[in-house]
Amino acid sequence: MIIWINGTFGVGKTTAARGLQQRIKGSHLFDPELTGQLLRQQLPRETQTDDFQDEPLWRQLNLMLLEQVDQPSAVIIVPMTLTNPDYFDEIIDALRNKGHQVHHVTLMASPTTIRRRLRSRFERAQSWGGRQAAERLRALAHPVFSHHVDTDDLSKQQIVDVIGLLCDIPLSPPG
Repeated sequence: MIIWINGTFGVGKTTAARGLQQRIKGSHLFDPELTGQLLRQQLPRETQTDDFQDEPLWRQLNLMLLEQVDQPSAVIIVPMTLTNPDYFDEIIDALRNKGHQVHHVTLMASPTTIRRRLRSRFERAQSWGGRQAAERLRALAHPVFSHHVDTDDLSKQQIVDVIGLLCDIPLSPPG
């Protein structure tokens, strides 16, 4: 089973993913950004785009890696912003079409909450993620990114609980 936690930068995807991992025995975090970093290091600078997701190889490699690590008894948790519906099709729908059980949840929050959360992790509104946040929130309103969870008034544990409910997966008590 794969649980893809989507949302704009600063919404709490990684925090929620770590919370889920603590409450799902044997689960594994999978970070597609590491694939993007690999491509940044290995591909010629002049061929790179601002967003590594625009590199078809990034999507292909993550699809292949997720296929490889998704075993019947595994729970793979993927915290990753994905706002292009075509890229969603190339990765998430492709996995589903190949028989993988993929749950997709989009964490949402107001721009004020996003700015506060970015500041709490010492990131400024002028950072790459901060500059992208408003447009990413708009893009995530697209129906393909449904299963929205409004996180403005939820604690970290409540967000994890909601994801567990949406994915119909039993969670151990918070520790």
